[in-house]
Amino acid sequence: MKRVLTFLAIMLLPLSVMAMTPVTDSTLSDVTGQAGVSINADLMMNIQIGTMSWGDEDGLVQSHVAENWWPAGASTEGGYVGITNFNLLNLRIKARDDAGESFNGYWYTDLKPITIDVATDTAATPLYGGATFVRFGLGALMVTMDDLSMGVMLDDYTCAGDITGGMMMGTVNVGGLALYFNPDSYVDIYAHAGCGVNFTMDIIIDEFALEYVSWGDTDGLQQNPSNLGAAAPWFTYGGQGYVGLANISMGVIEIAGTVAIDVVTSSAGLYAHGTFYKSNSIVHIAFNGFSIDVDGPITADVCLANNGQLTGVQVGTLGDIYISGMSVDILNGSWVDIWAH
Repeated sequence: MKRVLTFLAIMLLPLSVMAMTPVTDSTLSDVTGQAGVSINADLMMNIQIGTMSWGDEDGLVQSHVAENWWPAGASTEGGYVGITNFNLLNLRIKARDDAGESFNGYWYTDLKPITIDVATDTAATPLYGGATFVRFGLGALMVTMDDLSMGVMLDDYTCAGDITGGMMMGTVNVGGLALYFNPDSYVDIYAHAGCGVNFTMDIIIDEFALEYVSWGDTDGLQQNPSNLGAAAPWFTYGGQGYVGLANISMGVIEIAGTVAIDVVTSSAGLYAHGTFYKSNSIVHIAFNGFSIDVDGPITADVCLANNGQLTGVQVGTLGDIYISGMSVDILNGSWVDIWAH
């Protein structure tokens, strides 16, 4: 018996040596248990927020009036702008389950989770100059939502941010969202020369659809004829009304390129003109090869209705929108600066 076992061990030794042969990168990519993080979730939630507001304490400040930013006598009293009664219903984020559908070789019955990896490319032509970066793979995600609504408000600065007693400008209503991410989508985050952060992305949305998006006037035209104008003294209807787009659909959407963000304190160049600009801390956002492309038609119906969902018996369709495709390229060297005044 011992001789038999010894013979089998000798025969299996070459196979063991073959199993230790280094595998290729493509083979490694299929091996589970590598370093990195995979995340899979099925999140369902409702979100309610009473009030969110942003305030400007000094209004149109006198220095701006003196520098001819605003006409003389402009108000210098502060105020708030914000939203109330924010309600988001049945938001769901989960892995795609488009059974039987294929895109770029992926079948969505197979799981493609969100992934997080940290890497340094040392190839002959290194990615990002050989910098270490964090890659967020967005996975094959689907995001759906039943309904989102909110009121848009203005109020003076005495309200301390509680704008519920202010002036309502209107309501926003969005519903029936269906958003599907392609599994090749990713966002890379890394530092650039010195201190600062770059975001390089290639985000592909296979499908984007919305049942409706609308703007509402909850009280219509006021009954006071002085608010109607001389042209239509007979128009005194005070009921609510909504205008918006229904049955919105787009082709494949791709967002790609690099956004760099730095914070700087500068009194040079454009910011050296006038005492107001000197020594401001500025958030500088720069774009490099950044583009948004929609491959395929964008379609929607333009509607008027008596509800935010643009449904019911009192719906009028003004027409429909068709755009064959769209490409927006932000040219290299473009930037945006943000600072306080």
